[in-house]
Amino acid sequence: MDIIIALVAGMTIASVITLILCKSSASQKTGFLEEKIMGLKKELIARNLEGRAIGDKISFFENEVKHHRDLAVMLPGLVKQVLSARSTSEATEYTVRAINLLTGTEKIALFLADRMGSKLGLANVKGLEKILTPPLVLNVGEGHIGIAAETGKVLSREDFANESVLVKQQVERTAIPNYIPDLVAPMTFQGVLYGVVCMNEIPSSASLVKERVRAIANVSASVLENIRLLERFETAADLDMDTGLPGPTQLLLLLETELERLSRFNSPLTIIDVRIISAATSDKFLSREIMRMSAIYLKNTMRNIDIGIKTGPENLMLLLPGTDITGTGMVIEKLASTMPDLTNEDGDTVGAIELRRISLQPGRNYTSEDVMDLLGQKEFERFG
Repeated sequence: MDIIIALVAGMTIASVITLILCKSSASQKTGFLEEKIMGLKKELIARNLEGRAIGDKISFFENEVKHHRDLAVMLPGLVKQVLSARSTSEATEYTVRAINLLTGTEKIALFLADRMGSKLGLANVKGLEKILTPPLVLNVGEGHIGIAAETGKVLSREDFANESVLVKQQVERTAIPNYIPDLVAPMTFQGVLYGVVCMNEIPSSASLVKERVRAIANVSASVLENIRLLERFETAADLDMDTGLPGPTQLLLLLETELERLSRFNSPLTIIDVRIISAATSDKFLSREIMRMSAIYLKNTMRNIDIGIKTGPENLMLLLPGTDITGTGMVIEKLASTMPDLTNEDGDTVGAIELRRISLQPGRNYTSEDVMDLLGQKEFERFG
C-alpha cells in the first residue's frame, strides 16, 4: 500500500513539474512571438514611411517635369520677346521680366556696362528700389557685382563664401552698402561684357536657376550687341558724303544717347563745337576739301568712344564721354595747335578755327534742348 501511495505521489510530482516546464516553455515562446510581432510592426511602419517618402519624391519629380515642360513652352516666347527689343530700355525691361518668370524672384537689379567695359551703371530695378536707386555706378572688379563681371562667372552667396581671403576682402571693401545679392550673372557676348543681372530672395522651389539665368543673360547680351549694330547702321545711313561723319539729322539722337549714359554712369560729358572759318567760302570744292581734311584728322585722333558729327557746312561737333574740365582743356589745346596747320597735297590749308565748348557734370538730368541752349550761350574762341 505504501508502495502504491509513493508511486502515485511521484507521478503527481512529475506531472506538476512537467506542467511547470510546459508553462515556462509556452511563456518563452509567447515572449519571442510578441517580440517578433513588435519587430514586424516597426518594420511595417518604416516601410510605410519609406513608401510615403518615395511617393512625395515621385510627386515632386512629376511636378518638376510638368514645370520644365511649361518652361519649355514659355522659354521660346520669352527669348523671342527679349530678341525683339529695339532699344536698351526695352532690352533691360524684357530681361527683368523673363528672369522673374523663369525663377519666380521679385527682386532683380540689372546693371549695364559702359562701352569701355570698365564701369557698371544701374539700368533697371524691380523690388529693390529702396536699396538701389539710380544713378548708381561701380567699377568692374568692385563688390559682388564687379567681381562677377570681371570673372565672367555666375556666382551665388555660397560661391562668394568659398572665395579666397583676398577676394573676400576686396568684395567687402567695395560692395554696395546694405546690399548683398543672392545670385549674380554677367551678361557677355563673344567675350564682351554688356552688363550684370542680380537677384535676391529666389524661391526655394525654383530649380536650375543658374542655368536659366545664364541663358537669358547671354540672350540679352546678344540683343544689346544687335542694338549697338543697329545704331551704327542707322547712323551710317545718314553719313555725310564729304566727311564720312554722321549728318545733322543724327545730332539730337546721338546727343540723347550720350546724355542717358552720362546719367547712368555718373561720368562727365564734354561737347566741343568746331567752326572752320576757311570752309565758309563760295568755292564749294575747296570748302568740301577743307572739311574732309578736318574730319579725317578728327577721326584719326578721337577715341573709339568719342563721336564726331557734321552739323553744318563749316561746323563739326565732338561728343567726348568721360571727359572732364581738365581733359577738355587738353583737347582744346591740341585742336588749336594742330588743326590750323593741316594741309593737303594741293597746298590747301585749314587755317584759323573757332572753338566753343561745354562740360556737363553728373547730378543733373539734361535734355538735348538744354544742351543746345547751353552751347548757344557760349562764344567762339578763335585759334590760328
